[in-house]
Amino acid sequence: MTGNAAKRARRMHREDALQELDLGTLAQAYLAGQAVYLGPGDFWKWDSDGIPSWLVPQLEDLGFLP
Repeated sequence: MTGNAAKRARRMHREDALQELDLGTLAQAYLAGQAVYLGPGDFWKWDSDGIPSWLVPQLEDLGFLP
């Protein structure tokens, strides 16, 4: 696997782990700017990881995004 392919695969795995959490937990963490625990030694950090495209519409519906 090339470096870029490995990065994409890792991000997809991390997004899958994030997607397993309920929307309430994700919304609270996003609003508070808190990292979300994904597994041993891994956290989703909003400031560096951003918002996954699948989560944007849900946060918009909640009024959390402009």
